[in-house]
Amino acid sequence: MGVAPVIATVLLVLITVVLMALIYEIRFPIPNTPPTITWTSSNNEKFPVWGDPTDCYPNLPYGWSYYLANGTGNATDQDRWNTYMDAWNTQCDNDDTDKDNGTYNLMDTARVVITSVSQTIPLSGLEFQFICVNTTPTYEKTYLVDGLLSDMEWVPGGSQNLSSNAPTLGTCASYDPRGSGSNSVYYNRLGFFDPLNEGIQVLTPGMTLVIYVHTPDSIYEAPNDIYTEDCNPPSTAGCTWNQPDSDDYHGAPLWCFTVPGSCQIQLIDTLWTSPVVVMSVPVYML
Repeated sequence: MGVAPVIATVLLVLITVVLMALIYEIRFPIPNTPPTITWTSSNNEKFPVWGDPTDCYPNLPYGWSYYLANGTGNATDQDRWNTYMDAWNTQCDNDDTDKDNGTYNLMDTARVVITSVSQTIPLSGLEFQFICVNTTPTYEKTYLVDGLLSDMEWVPGGSQNLSSNAPTLGTCASYDPRGSGSNSVYYNRLGFFDPLNEGIQVLTPGMTLVIYVHTPDSIYEAPNDIYTEDCNPPSTAGCTWNQPDSDDYHGAPLWCFTVPGSCQIQLIDTLWTSPVVVMSVPVYML
């Protein structure tokens, strides 16, 4: 009489074990480790200084000197100036940066290309930091840029208009790139994030961070007072083109690329259980 209950108990245990095994097999995987990103870099490349109209010249039949050479201020010179400025306003200051419009100065750049992502990471959850460390005379850490990657999207050849949430430049140790004009404070003076195509919302292999190297880019630099009525060339002082680029700033300082440990790029996943660094790039290695 006692055998049947034992058999029933054994069968119940076996059924329970089988059900638990099935449940284990069909369980939804829950990531238990933070995402990781792999990347590769390249340097000694040239990219246009997109987003900076003072580093742009319009495409016209003749070179800039034909329109802007210093002269006597006569009607012919003034007409040439007006022709150039009308084209500059259309192709550089108020339009898109595609091949049919203005030509932008080229600067030395370093690129960081995403090669793999272990888990899905929304761009809106990734924080970009460009960190600078100075140890003389005392330890100091500053942030040249600190903002969300989704607010730094820039499709080359696309509009100059920045996101309303676009981060602005801070300082990099003693290097202060902020200048005095509104156009000199946005992150795209440091570089840009190329998301491959507009509308992609997650980090994807092939996406690229382009960082400008701060070197002179004095070709076709617009006058400091280009936006004011006081600049009425060709005879007005202060309105000389092709001048050294002393009125605005581009890129990370050169010592970031030559001094080990001085500068670092980080991507932080802010959507993880707690914010976690998923990519760290020593600028010295670029």
